[in-house]
Amino acid sequence: MDKWKCYTCGWIYDPAKGDAENGISPGTAFEDLSDTWRCPICASASDVFELENMALSPIDAPNPGDEEQDLSLAEGKLFRERFENVFRVAQKLTSSMNISEVLEMIRDEARATLPQLQEVCLLVIDPEAQHYTRPLHCAVAKQRINCQLCKRGRGTVNRAVGQTASAVCFLPDDQGGHASEDGLHADGFSEIVFPIYEEDKPLAVLDAIARPGFTMGHKHFLLLKDLVQLASNVIKNARNHWRMSQEKLTVDRILDHLRPFVPSTVQKIVEKDPAAPDLEKKDVDATVLFLDVAGYTSISETQSRDKVTFIIEKYFSSFLDLIYDHGGDINETAGDGLMVIFQGEPKKTALAAVKAALEIRKKTMEINEELKNRFLPVEINMGINSGTAAVGMSRFTGISGTRMTFTATGPVTNVAARIASAAKHGDILVGPETARRVAEDVELFDRGLMNFKNVSEPVQVFSLVRSGK
Repeated sequence: MDKWKCYTCGWIYDPAKGDAENGISPGTAFEDLSDTWRCPICASASDVFELENMALSPIDAPNPGDEEQDLSLAEGKLFRERFENVFRVAQKLTSSMNISEVLEMIRDEARATLPQLQEVCLLVIDPEAQHYTRPLHCAVAKQRINCQLCKRGRGTVNRAVGQTASAVCFLPDDQGGHASEDGLHADGFSEIVFPIYEEDKPLAVLDAIARPGFTMGHKHFLLLKDLVQLASNVIKNARNHWRMSQEKLTVDRILDHLRPFVPSTVQKIVEKDPAAPDLEKKDVDATVLFLDVAGYTSISETQSRDKVTFIIEKYFSSFLDLIYDHGGDINETAGDGLMVIFQGEPKKTALAAVKAALEIRKKTMEINEELKNRFLPVEINMGINSGTAAVGMSRFTGISGTRMTFTATGPVTNVAARIASAAKHGDILVGPETARRVAEDVELFDRGLMNFKNVSEPVQVFSLVRSGK
């Protein structure tokens, strides 16, 4: 009995051995195999097998043993591994190329691989396609653009998309079409439509039409299917990339609106993980600075609202860059004050807070000089304290809903606020831990022990600018 060779992978069917993997017993002629039988290596149907040409006469030819069959199987497996390896690389490459050019190359490759085809069209029908690709040039007339306009309303395409099958084959004058899951028609097919879906949403179709008098078979089906898989990968990658970029733009727009009202620490946390930002409170080492405008009530009572607004914005706006340059995070604002948190290496953050406070004091005197004879000079009093604080989101829930604020809480913050309230005439007072951390770098003036409300023990306080009251 004659041997038959698979056109796709080169595996040889030897009737004397049969095909144990597919349940075919030895002695079964190739012609007796069922229509559902497939090549054990590449799953090709029997119609892609060719009669093996025997170079030697039956008398002279040696009887092939098990080694020959094993070698054929090994070569087939190697072929399959090489193909899958190249295909995986191709899928990865197509995700980074120009989608429109890649789709046109895939479509043109189908025409070159199967010259028996009269027409091959790749129609991108996703309504959102305009955002991530351009209309394709026609494969026949390059000056024509957008195959979808040419094929809009074509019955075979609409029926194939409506069946939600991986492919639908049509015989000449076939109005129904045959889904590929049901197997290929024994007489071949004259047209085949491959829909491309994401879940149940149609994104594109590849429509291949044979020349008159020619019918396509299993080999043509497999070759087209491979190209469709590449096209599917290209379209889905481009679509997902566009969607992710849209989500990022949305997040960026939201953050742009919120930036003036949200601490920079929160912005960084949200940007890192917009879907699930980690804003829970954690015990961290921090230095807290409180800044207060002396005599704000008097200014409000003696000046118009516009002038008060101008004064506060003039001074506070000049402070922002100084605070951010030293790594501070403006956490809370009131009409006459700011709360600033410095996080990081203990000594560095304490020193950063102290330097920021000194520069704020210097800037205040510069603005006072600039506005002299127009407004009374402003005094900014400050208090600084260092240590472990609970930093994160505080939630306040009431009948009207929940309000959240990102802040630092605990004794370190409370003492910093009390120290700030004790500062007079533009003084900058610091707590004992802050003083210990910066003593080698900054001159300090010991102001002695001070008692504060709701603080059980007296606190050793130092000044950055003067020794007396």
